[in-house]
Amino acid sequence: MNLIHTFKGFAALGLAVVSAATFAAAPDTFANGQSFYGQPGRDSAGARVVQVGSVQTLNVRYGETVAFSSAGQQFVWTFDGLDNRPVDLAKIAPSGFAAKPLTVYVGKNPMNRR
Repeated sequence: MNLIHTFKGFAALGLAVVSAATFAAAPDTFANGQSFYGQPGRDSAGARVVQVGSVQTLNVRYGETVAFSSAGQQFVWTFDGLDNRPVDLAKIAPSGFAAKPLTVYVGKNPMNRR
């Protein structure tokens, strides 16, 4: 009987270590790998275009797709992750995207009841 309890304890400890390691490796992602802040947009058509050098803060609606442009580079992002929180542009910009510091404030998800 003690052997079974010992095995269950080791199994639980192993799961906790794997879970902690997964979270530590990607602190800004959900368990499914998606970013807390949303996802790369597919197309800039219909997206609001923001010149990064011209603003320091930006307000966006939850679910809005924005094309960020700086020094001839551009990337598109859809803000459909966690709502009602600020996002540092450096956390979502692709590597090599030259930009000044910019904080994006994401609005409340209209599906949340709070």
